[in-house]
Amino acid sequence: MFLFKNALFIITGILAIGCTQKPALEVTVLSRQELEGVPSASGLEILDKTLYAVGDNSPFLYRINNNYQIEEKQPIASVEGMVNGVTPKEIKMDFEAIACVEKEEGKEFLIFGSGSKSPKRDNMVTVNLGTGAVNTYSLVEFYKKLRETARLEEGALNIEGAVVKNDELLLFNRGENLILKYKLEELERYLAGERDCPAPKTYFINLPEIKGIKAGFSGAAIIPNEDQVLFTASVENTEDWINDGEVLGSFVGMIDLKGLKDNVTPDCVRLIDKGKPLNVKVESLAVFYPTLHNDLRLLLVTDSDGGASELFEANLHWR
Repeated sequence: MFLFKNALFIITGILAIGCTQKPALEVTVLSRQELEGVPSASGLEILDKTLYAVGDNSPFLYRINNNYQIEEKQPIASVEGMVNGVTPKEIKMDFEAIACVEKEEGKEFLIFGSGSKSPKRDNMVTVNLGTGAVNTYSLVEFYKKLRETARLEEGALNIEGAVVKNDELLLFNRGENLILKYKLEELERYLAGERDCPAPKTYFINLPEIKGIKAGFSGAAIIPNEDQVLFTASVENTEDWINDGEVLGSFVGMIDLKGLKDNVTPDCVRLIDKGKPLNVKVESLAVFYPTLHNDLRLLLVTDSDGGASELFEANLHWR
């Protein structure tokens, strides 16, 4: 069981505004606190009672203990050019998505740059937890093929979430709210130079709006032992998917992978507190308790675009 630090304070809000008239999801936010030392957190994974995080303007993979304190910062990109503890926007690799795969030599993280600016953000880093090996791969051609297959306009590529399930990789694109599905073996063979660049299967996902502005994917996580994927989506008042804007709110949603199809409208709910929306930018989530009577315990992380990241503990129930 993952043990947790006493909350700084308790919120009794329920996420009850979403894509359906009678939401199938209920999420109660239990606590929130600063995730000290992790700037602009954008991706979470929990393995073996340990929390791992990446930030979009940080060159480190953070290993965090059950008191939410950093135990290790492993470099996964160049630390040169950092200013006040972060990598400037113009040179950052923009790590936005992290997923875990099983390898013979141990579990391995796949960490994706967003692809929103080529070529600096067109990279994937792998970190093997068994050997400690860190490898960087160019995704310039991979993302080019993705854009062509999905018919994305210039500036519409922005990978924000990644999960691996049943030997398939799913990438979540914020720009057009697409899920892009690959055979994991095809990606691995491509990176090894053994085959041509694979093309994804693409699925457009209908997400809700706030004040007429569409929510965009911001993170994803698999529910252990289920064919369900959770996602986060946020709403910013901005003209594109690269520049930051006023945060209008965030959602948590669920998609049944067995029923994944194009133009689907998933169950999702908006983050609220005491009946009022929380205007926070939730960037990702992770599951830290197994399924029990359709209830899960979640961690959600926010990105304050330059300020301290915030961590929410929450309970999810679905019908």
